[in-house]
Amino acid sequence: MKSQFTDRVCAGIGEALHRARQGGTAGDDTAAVQAAVELLDAYQTITELMRTASEEQRPPEDTAEGRIARITAVLAGDRRLLMAALYSPLAVVAAVNKHHEGALDRRQQWGAWCWTVEAAWRCVARRDGLEPTGFTSAELDILAPVAARQRFLAFAEAYRTCDATPADCPADAASRVFGPRTSHLFVARSIEARWIWKDVLDHAESHPALGQATAGELEQEVNLLLFDRGRPGAVLGMSTTRLDLLSQGKRSRMLSNGDRGTVREVVERHLLPRFQIVDTLRLALTTAQHPGCSRITASAVVLAGAAALVLVTAGLCRKEICGLSVFTLAASAAGACYLIGAVGSVVHGREWALPWLLRMPAASAIGLFMLTAMHPSWWRAAFPEHWLETVAPGSAPPGAAPSPVWAAFLLASAAYVYLLVTARNHGLERKSALWRAALVWLVGGCHALLISLLGLVWIVPVFSEEGALLYQGWTTYSGPAVITLAQATAWCLTAGVFSQILWDDQPITAPLAHIRWHKDR
Repeated sequence: MKSQFTDRVCAGIGEALHRARQGGTAGDDTAAVQAAVELLDAYQTITELMRTASEEQRPPEDTAEGRIARITAVLAGDRRLLMAALYSPLAVVAAVNKHHEGALDRRQQWGAWCWTVEAAWRCVARRDGLEPTGFTSAELDILAPVAARQRFLAFAEAYRTCDATPADCPADAASRVFGPRTSHLFVARSIEARWIWKDVLDHAESHPALGQATAGELEQEVNLLLFDRGRPGAVLGMSTTRLDLLSQGKRSRMLSNGDRGTVREVVERHLLPRFQIVDTLRLALTTAQHPGCSRITASAVVLAGAAALVLVTAGLCRKEICGLSVFTLAASAAGACYLIGAVGSVVHGREWALPWLLRMPAASAIGLFMLTAMHPSWWRAAFPEHWLETVAPGSAPPGAAPSPVWAAFLLASAAYVYLLVTARNHGLERKSALWRAALVWLVGGCHALLISLLGLVWIVPVFSEEGALLYQGWTTYSGPAVITLAQATAWCLTAGVFSQILWDDQPITAPLAHIRWHKDR
């Protein structure tokens, strides 16, 4: 058995499925299959069918579909064999290869794998009124996710980059696995298998068969669904064009609209709720409508945001640059950051906007509105008492007032703890939760900083009580101005994070969208 096939089946939740299995082991499966002469005989013509492009002059029972129907009938009539095909399909392939005295090459082994999982799926899905012997309807419903996974993995193998020669790659045989010149049928069944398996993963907690899977195993399974090599990297696409290129030994990263839709769905349902921001960014840039230009736009957004941060830092030691206020320049950079981001969202599409967590600046803006309406005492504590007494006698806060820096720290810490608890409640393991929550906190903090800059420079001085006094102090004392900005940033961050409870059905990392055009299952 080819090690690539075995590694694929065992990866992700492969071991978890066996842990959740009720009765039977892999050893039992192997013994049952090796003794099933009728089942092995059903694969008798696979070497010829996978080699030739014609089924002319063959009776219907000797075509690929005829052989799959025969395998389906055998599995449906024997509980042990169907369980073996569901949990150990590669044991069936190994037994078929042994039955052929080891003559099956990589493509033919893959073909036997596809026949096995397709037959098992037809049994469990009860296609054409089929009722497998020895199973209740409830049992078959429980086993459906197992069959869906095995079917997806087998079919997806043809679309993965193959390091072997083109003649030894599954893609070269995909047009024959269900009969001659049937690549359209194989692609259709592959896409169906991917959507069925994705739907199972979308509702993993509803399936007892997946109940033993850990958070890490589920994440690896999502990687198998998304990525070419089963780990973060090139996206796995499914199309006739991709098959044709792979069969010629060419590497293909072409994605169809269906592939992009799948990626978007998986990102929204799995990666973002698990705070996988880095993987989301990688996928967003790959699947954007203009990948090359999207990277340039993303870089411009980051540079504008970084410029705002650098200018704020410069504000600690100087008030002006080239005759302009440092904070006005920083606010201009913040505005440019959001303007470029808006253009990128319009030009590059919905996928490009996913990693920027756009609900956070929207929620931070709510925090800014609250700051605007607050009593001016929130910012007075950051400025020198003698200046406050000079410009507004009696406005200085009492000496026992808490430090504004300490207040900002407490607010920022509360936001991080909220994110950390959310990550753990989403099933993340401890280490992953710690750093992923920190990354979301950092992205949210950047949004809160930029929103606070825009607000304190151009909005709060106009709309808040004693706004003119704040602007005077803002332009006179750089150090206190930065402390005031830190207060506003911490408040907006915390308000943005905690406002997630207002849309409890969506995580804080959810995209800025409210309508979905798909059926709720």
